[in-house]
Amino acid sequence: MAPERGALARAAGFGLVTIVFNVTQPFILVGFPLALLLIVWGPRALWSALLVGAIVGTSLMGDRSGLWWFERGWPLLLAGMFVWITVWQPAWSFSARALAALGLALAASAAIFVASPGVWLDIDTLMAARSSQAIEATGALLGKAADEQVMSLMRGVAGFQVAIFPALVAISSLGALGLAVSVRGWLAGGVSLNIGRLRSFSFSDHLVWVWLAGIAMIVAPIGQIADRIGGNAVFFMGVLYVLRGMAVLLSLIGGVSVVAGVVGSLVVLLIYPLLALILAIALIVGLGDTWLNLRSRLRPDEGGP
Repeated sequence: MAPERGALARAAGFGLVTIVFNVTQPFILVGFPLALLLIVWGPRALWSALLVGAIVGTSLMGDRSGLWWFERGWPLLLAGMFVWITVWQPAWSFSARALAALGLALAASAAIFVASPGVWLDIDTLMAARSSQAIEATGALLGKAADEQVMSLMRGVAGFQVAIFPALVAISSLGALGLAVSVRGWLAGGVSLNIGRLRSFSFSDHLVWVWLAGIAMIVAPIGQIADRIGGNAVFFMGVLYVLRGMAVLLSLIGGVSVVAGVVGSLVVLLIYPLLALILAIALIVGLGDTWLNLRSRLRPDEGGP
């Protein structure tokens, strides 16, 4: 059964989020949840077993560093939490289950890092080294075209990426879960796990306290660790609120076609000031929706996430 256009658009959106924010290996980040979903819910077929075997076998390649274990342990932990949440609360929306699974996986990871700080230091160091290698490789590829100003800008971006890589992993993990669920639904003949449209995307209003706590940790002179935790919290929640704001705007205008969405996205990406303006508007609308619940006020018939 071929996926409908809306399902393909959702899968493409999840894939875009995974790739744009990903700092690990996207194949593994998507593959492990997909494999676990196929094991738990099927379909039960030879090709499904072969696909799971191919995913696991391919993922076992590479040198066994701390980052290697993290890139495989994290998606497995995340997928396990998602399956448990789905079994426990099948009526919840996909966004609610995905965020709950992410929160539980983050809590479990934090407990491991607190118990063994060396594990975190190893991952953090290896992630910084990988980013530096990528910058140097890009500079070598550009050759003389890469002047010192461009390289300085790239190093600054790389440093920022290393500082907020936990938030980037969290955001890309949500996209990977969505893509895995979408692909599994298509393979199962169109059986979905409550993935709604982007225009209905929402999440618990109480998460605004994560945003506010992150800002407080940045502003208060607590220390470097608090600054980093706060920065990651603010960035992660900021992206969620931008997506929520876009969902509200799409709901109010009645949505857009796939072609218009692609063309509009390309135009926005090419014009940086316009991109910054749209992101700022979406952020404000998303934050405002926490208190105003705009969709229920203006479109009472609009469904939940």
